[in-house]
Amino acid sequence: MTRGSIRGTVTGFARYRSATAIVKLAGMARFVLSHKHDADECAVAAASWKGFRSPLRASRPLGSCATGGHRMWWTVEAPDRGAALAQLPPYVATRTFAEEVREVRIP
Repeated sequence: MTRGSIRGTVTGFARYRSATAIVKLAGMARFVLSHKHDADECAVAAASWKGFRSPLRASRPLGSCATGGHRMWWTVEAPDRGAALAQLPPYVATRTFAEEVREVRIP
């Protein structure tokens, strides 16, 4: 390794000094949570959030209920698939698929 590459690594790491960023560097995965329910389940899906503590409360996920699709998508960070789904109320989580994703560079 050349001296320049070592300096670049150390200099680059300096951007990640916050506790949150260090956790991300330590292996926090990103998941897309894809939820689907039937049209007659919209009210129940919405009501299931009442009293459920979650970092996703008051978030603004993408959703297709207004256009007839009855699906919602969240992007979350969590150590594993189970922890990602645990951010959702049980009624919603049981109807949700969690897929680990990574950014892809498009040339």
